[in-house]
Formats: sequence, C-alpha cells, structure tokens
Amino acid sequence: MLRQLIRQFGVFGVTLGTTLTAILLSVLITMGANLVMGYGVPIFSVVIAILAPTIIAPIFSFMVFNLLAHLDETERRLNILSTMDELTDAYNRRHFLSLAATELERAQRYESCFSIALMDLDDLKKINDRYGHLVGDQALREVSRVCRENIRETDIFARYGGDEFVFLFPETDAEAARECLARILQKVAELTFEKDGHVIDPRISIGMHTYGPRSSTLDAILEKADLALYKAKHKGGNNLAW
Repeated sequence: MLRQLIRQFGVFGVTLGTTLTAILLSVLITMGANLVMGYGVPIFSVVIAILAPTIIAPIFSFMVFNLLAHLDETERRLNILSTMDELTDAYNRRHFLSLAATELERAQRYESCFSIALMDLDDLKKINDRYGHLVGDQALREVSRVCRENIRETDIFARYGGDEFVFLFPETDAEAARECLARILQKVAELTFEKDGHVIDPRISIGMHTYGPRSSTLDAILEKADLALYKAKHKGGNNLAW
C-alpha cells in the first residue's frame, strides 16, 4: 500500500501528505487533551502542536519514504534481471522455460495449440573472428530488436543460449506461426548495420514446431523444433523449416 502511494505521488508528495496528517492529528490530540483537563485551548499549546510535527515529520518521513523508494526500484531492477537477457533485451532461457511450461499445461487442459521456434544466427563465429566479439554482440542485439519488433505482445522471444533464440507463440497454429516467422526472416535479411567502419548483414535460420498429441512434453517440442532448425541450416542457412 505504502509503496503504491510512493509510486503514484512520489517521495515528496507522500512526505507532504504525511506531514499535514501529523500536524492535524497533533492539533486535535492537543486540543482534546486540554479540553479534557479543563485548560481550555491555549494558543501556545496549539502553536507547539503545529510546529513540532512540522519540523520533525518531514525529516523522518522523507528518510523512510526515500529508502522505501530505493528499495522498490532495486526490487524492480532485480526482477527485470531475473527474467531478461542483459545483452539482447530478450527474455532469458529460464523465464522462457517457465512460460512455455505454463503454456503447455494450458494447451493440454483446453486442447488448444501453440508453436515454438528455435532461431540461430548464421555464421556468427565468422563475424566474431573477422570483426571481433563487440561486432558479434551488436549483431545479436540488432537481430533481437528486429525479432521483438515483429511479434505480438502476447508472443514470447527469448535468448536460449549463445547465438540461439527461441519464440513461443501462444494459441497459434502452424500456418500463423510460419507467416510471422517468414516475415521476421525477411526483415532480418534486409537488416544491415555499421560497426567500427564495417557493414554487417546478419542472417538467421529458424526451425519451428507446433504442439500436437505426439509432442506431449516441452522437451519433445523443443527437440522437434531443433531438428527443423538443423534442416534449415542444412539448406544453407537464411531459411525457415518445420
């Protein structure tokens, strides 16, 4: 609750609200105590009741709320780091496997379908050897960007390891998945970027498989997608197979 208020109004806004609340409560308590004891409402008591929280509340409130804001931001960043690949801004493998397992359970329960595709950068080793690993890293980032820009919000794109990536298309049959992957293949084929004076044009290969009765486990689906990827690579790369 407190963290939500800090996110909505900021540290200064919540500190101001807390200070005003403290002043109001201090005045009400002081006036009530004086009336109960028969002292009336001396102006001096009211002034003290206003000044004390005005001085003390902002200092302590700001310190506490600022600390909570920093903790909240740190927690948010840690959550991002636990699910994202730092180099490519794609999801990491662990997060993908978790989401894919959930999607498999849903598909089995409701007898629906989904598609998974493995993607590999063609000849990344040659890029690294010829231009250096920094250029290879840039190739990974650029290809990842193109892939993320050409999928739906509900689709999942993750770095599976090294130069291999993986797509998860929830509630998507083979035809729809192939259309999306063919578009991505074309977009990457059109991709060029300049790095350290070199013009790089990365290419990709993709192997796809759609969930069905014979692929009842996630490992089986990934294995079939991997076999399709091998087929695409065997054709010379820059290909989509299923």
